[in-house]
Amino acid sequence: MEQLVHPNKVCFIIAHKYFRGYPSYLKLYTERIFEYYPEALVIVVDNNSTYKDEVFKTIDSSLNVVFLDNNIQSKFELGAYQVGLHYLIANQLIHKYSYINFTQDNFILNKGLDYKALKDLNVKACPINSYYPDGAFKEVWYPVLENLGMNNNLDKITFCWCSSFIVDSVHAEELYRILKTIVQQTRLDSEGAERYLARILWELNGCFNFDLDGDIRNLKEKYDWWTVDPYHDNVDSFFTKVVQQKNENTVDKY
Repeated sequence: MEQLVHPNKVCFIIAHKYFRGYPSYLKLYTERIFEYYPEALVIVVDNNSTYKDEVFKTIDSSLNVVFLDNNIQSKFELGAYQVGLHYLIANQLIHKYSYINFTQDNFILNKGLDYKALKDLNVKACPINSYYPDGAFKEVWYPVLENLGMNNNLDKITFCWCSSFIVDSVHAEELYRILKTIVQQTRLDSEGAERYLARILWELNGCFNFDLDGDIRNLKEKYDWWTVDPYHDNVDSFFTKVVQQKNENTVDKY
Protein backbone atom coordinates (compact mmCIF):
# COMPACT_ATOMS: atom_id res chain seq x y z
CA MET A 1 0.00 0.00 0.00
CA GLU A 2 1.29 3.47 -0.88
CA GLN A 3 2.23 5.55 2.14
CA LEU A 4 1.89 9.31 2.36
CA VAL A 5 5.39 10.50 1.57
CA HIS A 6 6.44 13.99 0.62
CA PRO A 7 6.83 14.02 -3.18
CA ASN A 8 10.37 15.39 -2.95
CA LYS A 9 11.58 12.65 -0.62
CA VAL A 10 13.25 10.59 -3.34
CA CYS A 11 15.78 7.84 -3.88
CA PHE A 12 18.56 7.57 -6.46
CA ILE A 13 20.02 4.26 -7.66
CA ILE A 14 23.24 4.97 -9.53
CA ALA A 15 24.90 2.38 -11.76
CA HIS A 16 28.61 2.87 -11.12
CA LYS A 17 31.69 1.77 -13.03
CA TYR A 18 35.01 3.51 -12.42
CA PHE A 19 38.16 3.19 -14.46
CA ARG A 20 41.39 5.00 -13.69
CA GLY A 21 41.95 7.67 -16.31
CA TYR A 22 38.25 8.48 -16.69
CA PRO A 23 36.75 11.36 -14.68
CA SER A 24 34.36 10.38 -11.89
CA TYR A 25 31.37 12.62 -11.29
CA LEU A 26 29.98 10.70 -8.34
CA LYS A 27 31.03 13.26 -5.70
CA LEU A 28 29.49 16.11 -7.69
CA TYR A 29 26.36 14.05 -8.32
CA THR A 30 25.77 13.14 -4.67
CA GLU A 31 26.45 16.69 -3.49
CA ARG A 32 23.84 18.02 -5.88
CA ILE A 33 21.33 15.40 -4.84
CA PHE A 34 21.56 16.38 -1.18
CA GLU A 35 21.62 20.08 -2.03
CA TYR A 36 18.16 19.75 -3.55
CA TYR A 37 16.83 16.73 -1.60
CA PRO A 38 18.26 16.63 1.94
CA GLU A 39 16.14 13.58 2.84
CA ALA A 40 17.17 11.57 -0.18
CA LEU A 41 18.65 8.09 -0.14
CA VAL A 42 21.43 7.41 -2.64
CA ILE A 43 22.32 3.83 -3.52
CA VAL A 44 25.52 3.46 -5.52
CA VAL A 45 25.88 0.00 -7.08
CA ASP A 46 29.36 -0.74 -8.33
CA ASN A 47 29.80 -3.04 -11.33
CA ASN A 48 33.10 -4.65 -10.25
CA SER A 49 35.40 -1.61 -10.46
CA THR A 50 38.97 -2.48 -9.47
CA TYR A 51 39.63 0.86 -7.79
CA LYS A 52 36.14 1.86 -6.62
CA ASP A 53 37.41 3.02 -3.21
CA GLU A 54 39.33 5.84 -4.89
CA VAL A 55 35.93 7.32 -5.69
CA PHE A 56 33.89 6.16 -2.71
CA LYS A 57 36.31 7.68 -0.17
CA THR A 58 35.58 11.15 -1.60
CA ILE A 59 31.90 10.95 -0.60
CA ASP A 60 30.95 12.65 2.67
CA SER A 61 30.36 9.82 5.16
CA SER A 62 27.62 11.81 6.88
CA LEU A 63 25.43 11.65 3.79
CA ASN A 64 22.72 9.01 3.40
CA VAL A 65 24.64 6.99 0.81
CA VAL A 66 24.72 3.20 0.56
CA PHE A 67 27.47 1.49 -1.44
CA LEU A 68 26.69 -1.94 -2.85
CA ASP A 69 28.58 -4.41 -5.04
CA ASN A 70 26.89 -5.99 -8.02
CA ASN A 71 27.56 -9.69 -7.53
CA ILE A 72 24.75 -10.96 -9.74
CA GLN A 73 25.02 -12.20 -13.32
CA SER A 74 23.50 -9.08 -14.85
CA LYS A 75 25.83 -6.05 -15.07
CA PHE A 76 25.82 -2.52 -16.52
CA GLU A 77 22.77 -0.37 -15.74
CA LEU A 78 20.07 -3.00 -15.36
CA GLY A 79 22.15 -5.25 -13.15
CA ALA A 80 22.93 -2.33 -10.86
CA TYR A 81 19.28 -1.27 -10.78
CA GLN A 82 18.23 -4.80 -9.87
CA VAL A 83 20.70 -4.89 -6.96
CA GLY A 84 19.55 -1.48 -5.76
CA LEU A 85 15.88 -2.42 -5.92
CA HIS A 86 16.53 -5.66 -4.07
CA TYR A 87 18.17 -3.65 -1.29
CA LEU A 88 15.14 -1.35 -1.04
CA ILE A 89 12.70 -4.24 -0.99
CA ALA A 90 14.68 -6.40 1.46
CA ASN A 91 14.97 -3.48 3.87
CA GLN A 92 11.34 -2.41 3.43
CA LEU A 93 12.36 1.00 2.14
CA ILE A 94 10.50 1.18 -1.17
CA HIS A 95 7.51 3.12 0.14
CA LYS A 96 9.54 5.53 2.23
CA TYR A 97 10.29 7.42 -0.99
CA SER A 98 7.97 8.85 -3.59
CA TYR A 99 10.07 8.33 -6.70
CA ILE A 100 13.19 6.33 -7.52
CA ASN A 101 15.69 7.74 -10.00
CA PHE A 102 17.73 5.22 -11.99
CA THR A 103 20.78 6.64 -13.75
CA GLN A 104 24.28 6.02 -14.98
CA ASP A 105 27.04 7.55 -12.85
CA ASN A 106 27.76 10.13 -15.57
CA PHE A 107 24.12 11.21 -15.94
CA ILE A 108 24.29 13.92 -13.30
CA LEU A 109 21.58 15.89 -11.54
CA ASN A 110 21.86 19.47 -12.71
CA LYS A 111 19.04 21.30 -10.91
CA GLY A 112 16.11 20.59 -8.64
CA LEU A 113 13.08 18.80 -10.02
CA ASP A 114 9.72 19.25 -8.29
CA TYR A 115 8.38 15.72 -8.06
CA LYS A 116 5.05 17.06 -6.86
CA ALA A 117 4.53 18.37 -10.38
CA LEU A 118 5.05 14.82 -11.67
CA LYS A 119 2.53 13.50 -9.12
CA ASP A 120 0.04 16.12 -10.27
CA LEU A 121 0.55 14.98 -13.86
CA ASN A 122 0.09 11.35 -12.77
CA VAL A 123 3.54 10.41 -14.04
CA LYS A 124 4.40 6.93 -12.80
CA ALA A 125 7.41 6.07 -14.95
CA CYS A 126 9.34 7.86 -17.67
CA PRO A 127 12.76 8.29 -19.30
CA ILE A 128 14.87 11.29 -18.43
CA ASN A 129 15.41 11.82 -22.16
CA SER A 130 13.62 10.30 -25.11
CA TYR A 131 14.32 9.80 -28.82
CA TYR A 132 12.42 8.28 -31.69
CA PRO A 133 12.16 4.44 -31.70
CA ASP A 134 14.77 3.65 -34.35
CA GLY A 135 14.41 -0.14 -34.14
CA ALA A 136 18.16 -0.69 -33.90
CA PHE A 137 19.63 -3.64 -31.96
CA LYS A 138 16.57 -5.77 -32.61
CA GLU A 139 18.59 -8.87 -31.74
CA VAL A 140 18.61 -7.53 -28.16
CA TRP A 141 15.25 -5.85 -27.60
CA TYR A 142 13.03 -8.22 -29.57
CA PRO A 143 13.57 -11.39 -27.45
CA VAL A 144 13.31 -9.37 -24.22
CA LEU A 145 9.94 -7.91 -25.18
CA GLU A 146 8.79 -11.26 -26.55
CA ASN A 147 9.61 -12.91 -23.23
CA LEU A 148 7.75 -10.18 -21.33
CA GLY A 149 4.69 -10.38 -23.60
CA MET A 150 5.24 -6.72 -24.52
CA ASN A 151 6.20 -7.08 -28.16
CA ASN A 152 3.29 -4.91 -29.21
CA ASN A 153 2.27 -1.23 -29.30
CA LEU A 154 5.76 -0.45 -30.57
CA ASP A 155 4.34 2.35 -32.71
CA LYS A 156 3.36 4.18 -29.50
CA ILE A 157 6.66 4.19 -27.61
CA THR A 158 9.71 6.43 -27.69
CA PHE A 159 13.20 5.64 -26.35
CA CYS A 160 15.02 5.62 -22.99
CA TRP A 161 18.31 7.39 -23.61
CA CYS A 162 21.24 5.93 -21.65
CA SER A 163 18.85 3.62 -19.75
CA SER A 164 18.23 6.43 -17.25
CA PHE A 165 14.71 6.99 -15.97
CA ILE A 166 12.39 7.44 -12.98
CA VAL A 167 9.66 5.24 -11.50
CA ASP A 168 7.32 5.97 -8.63
CA SER A 169 7.48 3.75 -5.56
CA VAL A 170 4.10 2.17 -6.31
CA HIS A 171 5.49 0.54 -9.46
CA ALA A 172 9.03 -0.15 -8.25
CA GLU A 173 8.42 -3.76 -7.22
CA GLU A 174 6.77 -4.48 -10.56
CA LEU A 175 9.84 -3.05 -12.25
CA TYR A 176 12.03 -5.30 -10.10
CA ARG A 177 10.09 -8.38 -11.20
CA ILE A 178 10.66 -7.37 -14.80
CA LEU A 179 14.36 -6.63 -14.43
CA LYS A 180 14.98 -10.01 -12.78
CA THR A 181 14.07 -11.66 -16.08
CA ILE A 182 16.77 -9.75 -18.00
CA VAL A 183 20.52 -10.35 -18.08
CA GLN A 184 22.70 -7.48 -19.29
CA GLN A 185 26.41 -8.12 -19.76
CA THR A 186 27.67 -6.09 -22.72
CA ARG A 187 27.42 -2.57 -24.10
CA LEU A 188 25.38 -4.05 -26.95
CA ASP A 189 22.90 -5.31 -24.35
CA SER A 190 22.82 -1.82 -22.85
CA GLU A 191 22.11 -0.19 -26.20
CA GLY A 192 19.27 -2.62 -26.81
CA ALA A 193 17.90 -1.78 -23.37
CA GLU A 194 17.34 1.84 -24.40
CA ARG A 195 14.72 0.47 -26.81
CA TYR A 196 12.90 -2.10 -24.66
CA LEU A 197 12.98 0.05 -21.52
CA ALA A 198 10.86 2.59 -23.38
CA ARG A 199 8.19 -0.08 -23.86
CA ILE A 200 8.39 -1.16 -20.19
CA LEU A 201 8.16 2.42 -18.90
CA TRP A 202 5.24 3.15 -21.24
CA GLU A 203 3.40 0.18 -19.73
CA LEU A 204 4.18 1.22 -16.13
CA ASN A 205 3.08 4.77 -16.92
CA GLY A 206 -0.44 3.76 -17.91
CA CYS A 207 0.35 3.55 -21.62
CA PHE A 208 1.37 7.10 -22.33
CA ASN A 209 4.73 8.76 -22.96
CA PHE A 210 6.44 11.40 -20.89
CA ASP A 211 10.04 12.49 -20.32
CA LEU A 212 11.80 14.93 -18.02
CA ASP A 213 14.28 16.68 -20.30
CA GLY A 214 12.83 16.11 -23.74
CA ASP A 215 13.97 14.50 -26.97
CA ILE A 216 17.75 14.40 -27.34
CA ARG A 217 17.44 15.90 -30.81
CA ASN A 218 16.30 19.10 -29.10
CA LEU A 219 18.64 18.72 -26.16
CA LYS A 220 21.57 19.88 -28.30
CA GLU A 221 20.15 23.38 -27.95
CA LYS A 222 20.97 23.21 -24.22
CA TYR A 223 24.33 21.43 -24.17
CA ASP A 224 26.66 19.11 -26.06
CA TRP A 225 27.06 15.87 -24.07
CA TRP A 226 30.39 15.22 -25.77
CA THR A 227 32.01 18.42 -24.46
CA VAL A 228 29.88 19.62 -21.52
CA ASP A 229 31.58 20.59 -18.26
CA PRO A 230 29.06 19.69 -15.52
CA TYR A 231 31.04 21.64 -12.91
CA HIS A 232 30.97 25.00 -14.65
CA ASP A 233 28.57 25.06 -17.60
CA ASN A 234 25.19 26.67 -16.98
CA VAL A 235 22.91 23.98 -18.39
CA ASP A 236 19.14 24.40 -18.39
CA SER A 237 18.04 20.80 -17.92
CA PHE A 238 17.35 18.63 -14.89
CA PHE A 239 20.15 16.19 -15.70
CA THR A 240 23.43 16.51 -17.60
CA LYS A 241 24.82 13.53 -19.50
CA VAL A 242 28.60 13.31 -19.96
CA VAL A 243 29.62 10.77 -22.61
CA GLN A 244 32.38 8.34 -21.62
CA GLN A 245 31.58 5.25 -23.74
CA LYS A 246 32.82 2.72 -21.18
CA ASN A 247 32.12 -0.89 -22.12
CA GLU A 248 33.10 -4.45 -21.19
CA ASN A 249 36.48 -4.00 -22.93
CA THR A 250 37.43 -0.75 -21.21
CA VAL A 251 40.49 -0.99 -18.94
CA ASP A 252 42.15 1.23 -16.37
CA LYS A 253 44.50 3.67 -18.11
CA TYR A 254 47.15 3.54 -15.40
